[in-house]
Amino acid sequence: MSVIRNKQRLLHLYRYLMENTDEDHQITTNDLVQFLKQEDANASRKTVKDDIEVLVKEGIDIITTKSYYNSYFIGERTFEIPEITFLVDSIESNASLTEEKKQKIIEKLLRMLSKYQASKVRVSTAIRPNRGTGSEQLYYTVDRITEAISEGKKIEFQYMEYNISKEKVLCNDGDSVCLTPMVMMSGYDCYYMLGYDSEENGVGAYRVDRMLRTRMRNELGDPRAKEIDLDTLIDGLFGMQTGEATEVVLECANDMMGTIIDRFGIDADTWKSTPDSFYVKKVVCLSPAFYAWVFEHAGKIRIVSPVGVVNEYMNMLRNNLRNEKRK
Repeated sequence: MSVIRNKQRLLHLYRYLMENTDEDHQITTNDLVQFLKQEDANASRKTVKDDIEVLVKEGIDIITTKSYYNSYFIGERTFEIPEITFLVDSIESNASLTEEKKQKIIEKLLRMLSKYQASKVRVSTAIRPNRGTGSEQLYYTVDRITEAISEGKKIEFQYMEYNISKEKVLCNDGDSVCLTPMVMMSGYDCYYMLGYDSEENGVGAYRVDRMLRTRMRNELGDPRAKEIDLDTLIDGLFGMQTGEATEVVLECANDMMGTIIDRFGIDADTWKSTPDSFYVKKVVCLSPAFYAWVFEHAGKIRIVSPVGVVNEYMNMLRNNLRNEKRK
């Protein structure tokens, strides 16, 4: 047998063990000999034993169960079942990906498990309805944004939305948007890019799957983008809507503490107000999504300060009431 054949045999053995074994599904030495013979590889019990030793020395966690006919299985993998399950579910829920792209990524992840483990993940994760969105250009766009952030350059792209007829239309009459990309992140089942707009002197959030004809410009990014505290900005986002970063104080009913921790973290600045309520102070991005979040808790969360934010919230409520009365 040639050296190349020996190398091929090791690869075939490794792939077979990865796909067909786990703690509950072990393969004996004789099973492996038969498999390798079917693969047209000269194999014996000794060559299987030697090959297993080589793979173990190379860092593959192959567990041997000692018996008259030794059996083997892959122990620790790069990703375990719970980790793959989390990843599969996050991919399945992402509306920025087309259904075809989702399935390709998921199948790649599942190949890191045995076929038996992969079957468990498929059964335990929910298949989301196809919303008919997602972008075929997503990979290209992500690549261009990544390149621009790495090189500190600006990007240019067209942005699209849907009209009343559910047709894709370009925003701003098709004029390109030019800004300094800062970071990409998942949020609300979609993939977004935060970018600094030099003309508006502020940060905007854009869905990556709605960015078209993205290209990196031969122009350095705006240095003001680096002055922005990204952690504080991201922490204060609601519904991925950007707005003026403002420190607000909220008064919350005691049973809202879990909600506040979920939204602002365990280290949020809180203190007692009354026996039935407490205060929380936080920097948030003022946006309709923030006010909607306050409203959805049916009076259990109240804006205390600053006064301008309280007035803005009240004006929004009044406008909504007027619109309802006109119907």
